[in-house]
Amino acid sequence: MESNKLKQKLEQFTGTEKYHKLTIFNLLATDGVAFFVDKAEAFWLIDDIACIKDLNLKNEKFIVVKAISKDNIGNVIYEDGNYNKLHEMKYDYTDLPEGEWKFFIQNNVIMLPSEY
Repeated sequence: MESNKLKQKLEQFTGTEKYHKLTIFNLLATDGVAFFVDKAEAFWLIDDIACIKDLNLKNEKFIVVKAISKDNIGNVIYEDGNYNKLHEMKYDYTDLPEGEWKFFIQNNVIMLPSEY
């Protein structure tokens, strides 16, 4: 799905009806994140986010994740709620739709900002 169209669709998610287990790690996803993962074919991203959270950020109560893709190169930046960088991963290749994709993690639930 085209980036702009996907962003428009994601803005429609303002809550969740159920939580989705998209990874083997202890992280649940909202309806909006499940939609994103399906349409962007980004199951790998959720696995990576869950792994980094489990290994490096397990004591953080609130995490902002920014996945940035441009020209098939990617960065995933993890911050606290005050713009302090906690961790960063760089990818030499990604098929993630181009743009910046933001997620929040709280209480082991990953959500879109509009679902917070």
